[in-house]
Amino acid sequence: MNLPHTVELFKEQKKARVEHTITPSVKGRVFYEGTYWPARVYQTTDAAMADYAMDVSSWVTVIGRQGLTLLVVPQITSMYVG
Repeated sequence: MNLPHTVELFKEQKKARVEHTITPSVKGRVFYEGTYWPARVYQTTDAAMADYAMDVSSWVTVIGRQGLTLLVVPQITSMYVG
């Protein structure tokens, strides 16, 4: 039986480390809060993200989950312009 899982967005976003490459079309795996989780890119309509890959050892931001799969986006680093 395949039950649908609703998307739950977290109030607090945290970082996770990529263990298996994640792309918009392929699930991967992350190390998050002391354990390994399946992860996928949170839905995006951004054409620039179509070929983007989150490589092993890179950092992502976990923004929610769907079932046991974490929803992630690339880690955005802010740049100081002074």
